[in-house]
Amino acid sequence: TAATAATAATAATAAAPGANSMVKVDVAACADVFHQEIKKGVQECISSGWGRPKLVGFLANNDSGAAMYARWTGKACERDGVDFELRHVERTKLEEAVVEANDDNSVHGIIVYYPVFGGPIDDYIRDVISIKKDVEGLNHRYRYSLYHNIRTLDNFGNRKCVLPCTPLAILKILEHLGAYDRAREVGNQLAEKVAVVF
Repeated sequence: TAATAATAATAATAAAPGANSMVKVDVAACADVFHQEIKKGVQECISSGWGRPKLVGFLANNDSGAAMYARWTGKACERDGVDFELRHVERTKLEEAVVEANDDNSVHGIIVYYPVFGGPIDDYIRDVISIKKDVEGLNHRYRYSLYHNIRTLDNFGNRKCVLPCTPLAILKILEHLGAYDRAREVGNQLAEKVAVVF
């Protein structure tokens, strides 16, 4: 989601345009654009009678990184006006819980904090999430579309494809910093540039 992308943006470090050394870049101004867009969208949902969007996160592991990501998601949602509910489930009950959330009309988005099992079982769980509720773009249909440069899904009413938030945030930060040399052809616009993301 844009909220998650904006949160990820705050942890980035990149080379400043024209600089010869690495410097830490404050990307708050870049992230704020997305925060404002989300807040506006939330208000439009409320004004139109749809109510406040609700994101449900599933934590089915004891991974400290996943738990931290879940806390960050909750803070970002609170700041931007999105309802967030973190559900702790046993990993063997995760598929059932995701299917239940897929069918729940009060749930508008789903995120699972990985790793759960690791490997192909986690891939399977990613595909269990409804394409209509996948906020991370990790469902097979979105991954397929990403690798084939498909931007919209015709069979879903020209629904815009969801892109994985962390790489999208990195691209938006680089764009905000003016890192792309638009005089060069696409594919070479970052030639001779270095970016490090922690």
